[in-house]
Amino acid sequence: MLRSVLQEEFKPIHERLDRLEGTVAQLQEGQKALQRDVTELQEGQKALQRDVAALQEGQKALQQDVSKLQQDVAELQEGQKALQRDVTELQEGQKALQQDVTHLQKGQQKLETDMDHMKQSLGNMEKTQQQILEELRISKNNQTLMLNDLTNIKKSVDVTVSYLQRRSDVMFDKVIEHEKEILNLKSRLPN
Repeated sequence: MLRSVLQEEFKPIHERLDRLEGTVAQLQEGQKALQRDVTELQEGQKALQRDVAALQEGQKALQQDVSKLQQDVAELQEGQKALQRDVTELQEGQKALQQDVTHLQKGQQKLETDMDHMKQSLGNMEKTQQQILEELRISKNNQTLMLNDLTNIKKSVDVTVSYLQRRSDVMFDKVIEHEKEILNLKSRLPN
């Protein structure tokens, strides 16, 4: 009975914990995506450095290949645009991550509050259980007293029945003797 009551009280907390674990899993997935974006950003930076090196080489060969330099500059601009897009996505991911952390903190606070309420409920249940145990102890003592009283009453009844049995036997013996005397007297009387 107590276990089922506790299970019912714990059920909303378990459900909240399951939702909280789901949120944590989503948060971890967001972190992994953020790490991938950072890795891609680092790779983009490395590519940008390579492009700069190529640009420097192109500057040395500027007189030989001006059109090649223009193509490299165009590629560099596209890389910068992609980098800006990655930075924008990274900032959006950070905002979403902060929101998830805020939700997680709120959920944790609610869980702590629920745990405090549950501890109070358990404390009240322990007090009630102690009261019930005290009442059971008193009932057991009362039962023992009643059994003692009943035992004494039974002894008294047994003594009384034994006494009445002896008195009855004596009375029956006297009645039989009396009847015999009457019969003797009748037999002596003339017809």
